[in-house]
Amino acid sequence: MNGKSDGLIPTVPILFVLLSIIVMCCIDNLWHTLALLLSETLNVVFLGNALCQSMLVHGIIIVVCFLQAKARNGKLSQATNFRWYTIPAVLSLASVLLIFFFGSCFQQGQISIQPLCVCATFITVMQIAALLLISWMEQNANFREEAISLQVKSKAQQESIEALSAAYAQQRKLTHDFRAHLSTLDGMLMQQNRDINTIQTYIHSLQSKQNERILLVNTHHAALDALLNQKALVAKNRKIDIQFSVNDLSPIKIDMVDLTVVISNTLDNAIEACEKLPETDRQIYVQALLEEDELFYAVRNKSLPVNMIANQLPVSTKENPSFHGYGLQNVHTTLEKYHTLYAMDYENGWFEFATELPNTLIS
Repeated sequence: MNGKSDGLIPTVPILFVLLSIIVMCCIDNLWHTLALLLSETLNVVFLGNALCQSMLVHGIIIVVCFLQAKARNGKLSQATNFRWYTIPAVLSLASVLLIFFFGSCFQQGQISIQPLCVCATFITVMQIAALLLISWMEQNANFREEAISLQVKSKAQQESIEALSAAYAQQRKLTHDFRAHLSTLDGMLMQQNRDINTIQTYIHSLQSKQNERILLVNTHHAALDALLNQKALVAKNRKIDIQFSVNDLSPIKIDMVDLTVVISNTLDNAIEACEKLPETDRQIYVQALLEEDELFYAVRNKSLPVNMIANQLPVSTKENPSFHGYGLQNVHTTLEKYHTLYAMDYENGWFEFATELPNTLIS
């Protein structure tokens, strides 16, 4: 199944354009109402001719649109949801209906020009306020997204510090043990009736144990080793059985920033899913295999039931709903950069993510 985003964001610019058009209509209606009021009051043609009126009203509209676009600059937050536009949309619909209603009342002589001008002013102000409300909501969404991003980075840094601290403590222990082993070997060599076979057996035993203790994962790629071992340590600390199937990844050409986004987010999701299960059921299997010119990467983990919907990312099960969607959305965006697909599936208590990345550097 190909992972897709939910398609809410593309709806937002369309709604914004429609609301902007309604603002223009309200400004145009207010202008002509004012022109009619002044014409009847002063018994002159307002601003001389229709051309001046048209140029001035369109100038005002351009200024309003420019100010609105400047207030709305910046990237649209992926947290933006078209449901936030409900209130501005209702206000805009009400504005259009009121324009037609008061216009009809004026033509039938049920309302004079002065109240009509007041109503037109109120409608225009209300519509501009609705458009400004959208900008305020989008800015808040951007601020909120940045705050969440900082929290995620802070959590990742904390995990990195914990991993480095654990690695440093392990290294100090290895250094202490290494000195003890050197002393033992020195004593064995100093014996008059030393047994070379015993010494060789002892050395081979040390070599095998040290190789097992230094790295949980060894891909022969320094950055990937650091990333995978950090996540492995986090999983071990949370009593999760995590196993890796890797080969020699030293020829990797893929940008490490992109690989980190994909690997880190998928493993974080797997770890969070396992934490919700009893300790005896917490299992994660990771595959990172470089074959020919493609990197096959897959994560398979035990999980509570996940509702899989075609062409949509799965609904977040995070305890904090603020973090919903950011991880997998970032993975989706990164994989789109490489024009590659990914598969997600849930069956018999197992959730699986798999993809193949071309082994190439894409800027």
